[in-house]
Amino acid sequence: MDTKHLIMGTAGHVDHGKTTLIKALTGYDCDTHKQEKERGITINLGFSHIDLPNGNSVGIVDVPGHADFIKTMVAGACGIDFVLLVIAADEGIMPQTNEHLEIMKTLGITKGIIILNKIDLVDEELIELATEEIMDFVKDSFLDDASVIQVSSQTKQGIEELINEISTLTNIIPQRKTEGLFRMYIDRIFTQEGFGTIVNGSIISGTISKNEPVFLLPNEKELRIRRLEHHGKEVTQVSAGDRASFNLVGFKQKEFKHGMVLSNKKIKSTKLIDIQLKIYQNDVTLGLWNQVIFLLGTNRLMARIHLLDRDRLKSGENCLAQVYLPHPIITQFTDKFIIRNSSGNLTLGGGHVVDPYPLHHRRRRETQVEIVKKIASGELEEMVAAEVRKSALPISQKTIAEYLDVNPDDLIEVIFQKLPGDIVFYQSKDETILLQKKMNTVYQNKILTGLKDFHIKNPLKNSGRTFKELMGIFGEDQTHETKITLTQILQNLEEKAKLKQNGNSWMLASHEVNLNNELMAMIKKADDLIRSKGNNAVDPAELNDLAIDEKISKKQIEQIVSYLIDNGDIYFLQQKYLHSTLVKKAKKILLEQLTDTTEGIKVSQLRDLLNTNRGTAMILLEFFDSENITLRKGNFRILTKKYKDKMNL
Repeated sequence: MDTKHLIMGTAGHVDHGKTTLIKALTGYDCDTHKQEKERGITINLGFSHIDLPNGNSVGIVDVPGHADFIKTMVAGACGIDFVLLVIAADEGIMPQTNEHLEIMKTLGITKGIIILNKIDLVDEELIELATEEIMDFVKDSFLDDASVIQVSSQTKQGIEELINEISTLTNIIPQRKTEGLFRMYIDRIFTQEGFGTIVNGSIISGTISKNEPVFLLPNEKELRIRRLEHHGKEVTQVSAGDRASFNLVGFKQKEFKHGMVLSNKKIKSTKLIDIQLKIYQNDVTLGLWNQVIFLLGTNRLMARIHLLDRDRLKSGENCLAQVYLPHPIITQFTDKFIIRNSSGNLTLGGGHVVDPYPLHHRRRRETQVEIVKKIASGELEEMVAAEVRKSALPISQKTIAEYLDVNPDDLIEVIFQKLPGDIVFYQSKDETILLQKKMNTVYQNKILTGLKDFHIKNPLKNSGRTFKELMGIFGEDQTHETKITLTQILQNLEEKAKLKQNGNSWMLASHEVNLNNELMAMIKKADDLIRSKGNNAVDPAELNDLAIDEKISKKQIEQIVSYLIDNGDIYFLQQKYLHSTLVKKAKKILLEQLTDTTEGIKVSQLRDLLNTNRGTAMILLEFFDSENITLRKGNFRILTKKYKDKMNL
């Protein structure tokens, strides 16, 4: 069996002997600064560990005082797997004991052991009464079936039994998810001579190795790991369930702010989150808007909470709410939090994050609240659909998986079999893109109406819009996902016989160039005009004169010219028109000259050979350059190697 790495937290009223108990368990005094310094890069003050007889390793989060309990328990909450609730036999249940139990429930802790401590100070009768009181106290909580271990930290009575009970509990608690996103809130930072900056924390999820880059969030700074430690020993890798120390290169202590996270990926920060909230403090009622202290990870922020699905929230009740934060934080779905009153002297309740990147719900529209409810249900298909509905653009399966911190492969069944009817998807070779059905219809209509307008304005053009031009339906937000979406939409519309492709452009399947006798006559006159100039380029003004003579509009002559260009009858180069017969003739002469000489050909030579002017000769040579037929070398043009190879010259 693989060794499990788990984290155990302690809870209980101040002076009920938590720290002394940890020392009895581990031999390590969490309050001793000198000992910590002697150990080098170690687990932070208030943290220790124990290696159990069954081979499992347990990091211990010990909180010495009440105020520190609230702050540190929340900071390590996402990393705590089970808890020791310590109750002194001579004092019994205290108000803070009750508060701690509520906080642990809110933080999602589901396993624990109850310690009846200081039994050396009382007789058997008091021990029995205290035990009965404890059993009543934890009834209907996650500690309902927990063992009550009688201990004296001073005499060591019960310590061995407690170690065995911890071992048994670690056998049934599953190891945290070690794949996927690596994330750790920094709960301590210091500088040590010879090492530099060192940070400590409890790893929430994922795994990271010493040779991997790590990102400091939310400022997205990339750092290098110089040294990794777990339980005071250097290691090459740490995973979820570990207390770890990171010796970091590129991070200075003065840059540190509470709430910072280490991750193996860049995670988008947020100032607005949707939550599921429960109030457990008696005689407390929240109104529609509330100012509270919000504790999540190592963040402790003054925040505003806006209730979403009710106007008032009383003790024992749940609701959905939106939190407005003063500055961006890093959080993920299901992260646990606690709220305290704005004075910081009363814990009101807590809950978990429903959506770290929600839409703004200030007006509490029913449709918006329904979306939040569906996300809060925890059903993967609803969470996927919600991410699609929130996105203004098509979104990829991989991006959604990153937001939800799940394996992209876990979304395959959801996408193919369980998506709600308002969501559609497109699949390319290596990507699946999702979008709202109504947006898919909008994109299709934009393409069809846009092409219809184009054909009306260009009736003689036997082409449509290029892929690049059609990408304009997405505005300026053009991404890899929108390119895949457009490709699939065009393919879909072609299969439905609504579009057809001609070369590199798309046009309506119904579009045909209709040439009546009058148009054919005008096209011929324009062609004849340009052809009649022989070996010289034609200025657009001459075609405008033709339009005036024939009493047709400038727009019509432009359409006629465009038709001739599309058919390859004429070229429009450097604001001049050249007939295709001239271009072909020039190319033939050019090739004849360049195959007979290695020196090349000058502009003046081509001018004389064509009996044209220098301007036209220059236009032709620059056109051949652009076609990779010729290459300019000083005053000469020579054939390109690519063209020679192509023509076997």
